[in-house]
This record gives sequence, structure tokens and C-alpha cells, in this order.
Amino acid sequence: MSVRTDDMVHDYRMVPEDFVKHLMSTLAIIVVLVLAASILFGVPEKQPLTIQSYASQNPVTFEQVVLRALDGQGQIANYGPPYNNGNGSVQTVMQKWVGVIHPINAAQDFVLKPLSMAAQVNPSIRPALNAFESAPAATQTLWENNMTKALNNAKVVNGQVVVPSGNYGPLPQLLNDALALGKSGLMSGALIRNPKVITRFDNSNYLLFLQGAPLQNDPQTQPLVGSNWGIIHSAVPGYPGAWWMTIPTWIYQWPFVANSSAPDATALSIGFLFWLVLALIPWIPGLNRLPKYLGVYRLIWKGYYQDHRAPQEPTQDKGASHHAIS
Repeated sequence: MSVRTDDMVHDYRMVPEDFVKHLMSTLAIIVVLVLAASILFGVPEKQPLTIQSYASQNPVTFEQVVLRALDGQGQIANYGPPYNNGNGSVQTVMQKWVGVIHPINAAQDFVLKPLSMAAQVNPSIRPALNAFESAPAATQTLWENNMTKALNNAKVVNGQVVVPSGNYGPLPQLLNDALALGKSGLMSGALIRNPKVITRFDNSNYLLFLQGAPLQNDPQTQPLVGSNWGIIHSAVPGYPGAWWMTIPTWIYQWPFVANSSAPDATALSIGFLFWLVLALIPWIPGLNRLPKYLGVYRLIWKGYYQDHRAPQEPTQDKGASHHAIS
């Protein structure tokens, strides 16, 4: 079947066009439509989880998070690669091969350095900080273990966390100083501060500090945890969630993935295999013929084929032709 090409350009009237004006006018219309649609149909946003809000609303739990970072028992403190040499969250050998590419010393980076920065503005922080840092490691461990138990029975009095009497060294004052820093909102800046660069776009430590209790307990107030297929739920009740994430969430529900010692690596590997199959379809025998067998292209280009069908040659009556010759 031949295809006509003489009408591709010549059958259309050509007129001058200012493409810049066309682009800017289209952009303006789209911006107005997007803003109007967001006002009319936008989903109200849930208030973000911040260090300041968490410290203000959960002072005791906040101090527990700080203490676990200080004693090396926090989720990131003992995570393993790529943050440190711990083994708390090591899933596969590949994780060890990657190595420590974002080194984090939770006690220093999450607690002692931010407090040291704050001490330059508020010198009253320095005595407790110096007393803890100058104590022997065994004494620090004793104080930390005692404080871990005491925080289970702590109370909040006048904005400060008060624990029963015991041998905690400077930890009660140190943790309350960290709590005050968190409530002020300055701890966020201290965590992401990088003296090597002027601009501060690396929020890794800010987010990693919230790992553990803050980021694990907050989703439970909505149902957003993994067992609820939380990734496809909305943080605001009554609105649709990320339904397009149904397939990745479904993969995590497969028993051999959910019960795997490396569920993330397993799920990502399955996703990569799906992508690989799709990418190689043009070279996979059988699959590369699917477009022809399914014939979807004929439906899409049906109108085009009808308009550009080659003219049929007129058929002649064989008997009449023979009579003319004779």
C-alpha cells in the first residue's frame, strides 16, 4: 500500500508566527489554570513533622531520641553503611560493599556539636557539656544506662523533663539543653550546618535525626504504616492518596519480600527486572511481535490509513477486453 506524501506541507496555509509570544501566552494560561485548580480541588496539606514541633509536643520522647543518639543505640547510630560501621540495619552484602559514604557519628553530629554551637550563644550550656565530654567512657555509659531507665518515669515540669533522683551526672541538664535547642528551632540549622560550603542544601542529618521514634510513630496516627499499605493512603482523610504507588506497595506484601532479610533490595531488584524486560522488548523474540499481533496501532492510525489509502486500480472485464482485441 503506497502512502501519499504530497499533502504533508502543501495542503496547509502557512502564516507568520511569533513563537515566543505563543509560548509565553500559553505559559500564562497554564499557570492561571493550575492555580485555579489548586484552589478549587487541592488537597489540604498535613503539617510537616519538624524537630521543633516534635520537641515541643513530645519532650520526653525527644530526650529519649537524643539519649539514644548519644549512647550509640539509636537507629542511625548503629545503622551501618553508608553511615557508619554498625550492623543494626545491614541488609545485604552489597550494602557493605558500598561502604561508609556519608559518615555519621550520631553522638557528635546529632548532640554534642549542636550543643557546642549553642554554647557560643548561651554559655550556661558549657558546664554540663564539658562535664560529660571529660568523663571516662565507662562513666558516660553508666550515666546513659541510668538515664535510659529514668526517662521511662519522667515528668514534664515547666517545660523541662524531670527524672527521679539518681546517678546521671550532667545528663539531665544536658538533655534539657538539647530539648530547649530543639524547641527553639535552632537545632535544625545546627544539624545541617556545613562549614565547608556557603549554601546549605544537604538536609540529610536533619532527616536522619528524626529516624526512629519520630518518623515511625507519626504515621501510626493516620493509617500510613506499611501494614496499612500506607504509601497509597492520604495524610488527610477523605482525599485520594498516591494510588499510582499501588504496584510497588503490592510487591512489598509478597511473603518472600515481606519476610526477607533485605526487603528493600529485593523489591528494587524485582522492579529493575520489570524495567529490564520492558527495555529489551524490541530484542526479545515473541514479545517484540506483540504490537503487530495486538494491532493497537491500527486503531490509533485508523483515520490516517483511511485518508491515505492508495487509489485502487480499475478492474477490467476480461471478456470485454478479449472481444476488443479480436
